[in-house]
Amino acid sequence: MDSQLGTEEDGNDPTSDNSDAISIPEIECSGMFGYAVGHFYNDLCASMWFTYLMIFLERVIHFRASVAGFLMLVGQVTDAVSTLFVGIASDSFCLPFFFKNFGRRISWHLIGTIFVTLSFPFIFNNSLLSVNAADIWKICWYSSFIVIFQFGWAAVQISHLALIPELCTDSSFRNTLGSLRYFNIEFDILISSFVVVGVGIITSLLFYLTTKEPNNIRTLSRLNSLSSTASELVKMSYKKWFCHLQFYQIALLYMFSRLYINISQVYFPFYITMAVNLSKKYIAVLPMISYIFSFIISTIVGIPVVNKFVGNKVLYFFGCLLGIAGCVVMYMDRTMVSVFFATVLIGLAQGVVLVSVLAVTADMINKNTESGAFVYGAMSFLDKLANGIAYQVLELINPGCNTSVADEKCNSFYSNVISLVPAGCLTLSLLILLTLSKQNIGVRHRNISTHTGFFLK
Repeated sequence: MDSQLGTEEDGNDPTSDNSDAISIPEIECSGMFGYAVGHFYNDLCASMWFTYLMIFLERVIHFRASVAGFLMLVGQVTDAVSTLFVGIASDSFCLPFFFKNFGRRISWHLIGTIFVTLSFPFIFNNSLLSVNAADIWKICWYSSFIVIFQFGWAAVQISHLALIPELCTDSSFRNTLGSLRYFNIEFDILISSFVVVGVGIITSLLFYLTTKEPNNIRTLSRLNSLSSTASELVKMSYKKWFCHLQFYQIALLYMFSRLYINISQVYFPFYITMAVNLSKKYIAVLPMISYIFSFIISTIVGIPVVNKFVGNKVLYFFGCLLGIAGCVVMYMDRTMVSVFFATVLIGLAQGVVLVSVLAVTADMINKNTESGAFVYGAMSFLDKLANGIAYQVLELINPGCNTSVADEKCNSFYSNVISLVPAGCLTLSLLILLTLSKQNIGVRHRNISTHTGFFLK
C-alpha cells in the first residue's frame, strides 16, 4: 500500500520512542508568514460580514429584521453547502486544467479569491440600486452577490485549513499555523469595501508567492507511516470518518465554538447601540478592541513553546471560561467600564476558542491529509447551517427595534441575545469537551473482531 494516513493502533503505545525515528521537515519561517497572510483577505471580509452586515441591512437598506435574517440565512446555507463541495473536490483533485499546476489546495484558494473579489464590493454598496426599487428586487440583488461571495469565502477557508496538516506534522507547529491564520482586523462600516478587496488581493498574492504546497503527498505519507512502528497502513475515505464517534464530537465542538464567536460578533453592534445606548462611534471602537485582544492571545497560544506545555483541551476550557465570564458581565451590568471589560474578555475568549478548536480538528485529522479538506468541509457545513438557522430564528423573534415604542423590549432582547445565547453555546461546548477529556485525539483503533469497522476510545 502506497500511503498511510492516520494513526491506527492495536494496543501499542502511540508515544513509543520509535515514533521519532524519522524527522519530517517542518515549514520554514517564510512559509509560515505566507500561510498567515493566506487567510487575511477572508478575515477582512468576515469582520465586515459578521460585525456589520446585519446592522447595514436594517439601518442603511431599511430591511425588516426578518428579511435581514433571511439574507444571513441564504449566505450561511450557501457557505455550508460550498464548504462540503469544496472539501470533496479539493481532496479529489477536481480542478480546471489551467489550475492543476498550483496544487489541489492553493488552486481552490485562488478560485475562491476570484469569486470573493468579484462579489464582495457589491454587498456593502447600495449606490447601484434605485432608491425606489421594490424590496423583492433588492433581496434578489443582495442574495445573488451573497451567494457568489459565500462560495468564494468557503473555497478559501477550506483550502487554507486543509493545508495545515499537509504543511507540517508536529502538533505544536500546527497550532502555530492555526493561530497565525486568525488575522482578523477591524474596519468601520463607512470604510469602503473596495479597500478590503484591495488589501485582500495584496495579501493573497503574498500567500501565493511564499507558500509552496507539498507536491509529493505519497512520499510524505510513506515518511509518516515509518514514523511509528505501531501504525497500520490505512487510508481514510469519506465514509470511514462517519464511523468514528470522535468525528461527531469534534464537529459539535466546532459548531458551538463558531456559534459563540459569530453570534457575539453579529449582535455586538446592536448591543452597543440598543442595550447600552452608546454613540455610533463605538460600533467601530469596541469591535476593534476585541479584535486586538483576540490577535494578541492567539499569537501567544500559537507559540510552539506555549502549546507544547499547555494542551489544546486545557486551552479550550480556559477560553470557554473567559467567554462565559464576558457574557455574565454583559448581562449583569451595562456601565461603560463593564462594557469595555466584557469586550476584552470576549476578544480573549474568541481568540483562544478558535485557535484551540482548529488545533483539535487538525489533531483529529492527524496524518489523514488525503481527506483533510472533507473533514474541514463537514465541520464547516454543520457550523454554517447552524449559524444561518440561529440568525433567522433570532430575527423572527426580534420585537421590531426600528420603532421607539419597542425601545425597552429591544434593550432586553439584545442584552439577552448577546449574553445568554453565547453562554449557552459555551456551556454545551464544555459538556462535549468533557466527553473528550480522556480520549487521545486522532488515535484510531481497528475493530480486531471484524477488521472492517473502526471505533474510537
